[in-house]
Amino acid sequence: MATSGGLGLVLTALFAAGGVGQAELQLLDADGRTVSALPAEGAAPVVFVFARTDCPITNRYAPELRRLHERFAAAGVRFWLVYPDPGETPAAVRAHADGFGYGIAPLRDPRHDLVRLVGASGTPEAAVFVGEVEGAHLVYRGRIDDRNVAFGKTRAAPRSRDLEDVLTALARKKPIGTRTTAAVGCAIAPLE
Repeated sequence: MATSGGLGLVLTALFAAGGVGQAELQLLDADGRTVSALPAEGAAPVVFVFARTDCPITNRYAPELRRLHERFAAAGVRFWLVYPDPGETPAAVRAHADGFGYGIAPLRDPRHDLVRLVGASGTPEAAVFVGEVEGAHLVYRGRIDDRNVAFGKTRAAPRSRDLEDVLTALARKKPIGTRTTAAVGCAIAPLE
């Protein structure tokens, strides 16, 4: 798994430079209410998984995401499916999350606040935050596992379970640096 100290610096710079910060992050639940989803100091980690209703790669990960949620939710880890396409209605987002049985609450990011904050470019792509004294800190951004080698090319089983490895390390209170991996999936279209 690649490690990059630069990702944490980018996040800090965004907060400090008046970019999208924790207080300004506008994520919406399926009913259109604003949700404060980043972890506070001492809170359990928060996992965001970017999703699209029309992405077959995201849809194939539903069982794996449900398994990870079931395993780590008992330790207090909060999971969210984040839909960045502003054209996806709350009803479509809710139907998608329920229809594929993710077991994870959906959020909408129609202004791409979280997309910009973490530098997400596709779905499925995960971002893991921990709560620290100075605020939420991004510790991982990237793929769920390495099952998808390239667009249209997959392995029968993953060799590396990147998201699970990060969550296991956090559950065991092991220090981890900021990590990034390349996610293979459907592009997040830029806002017009």
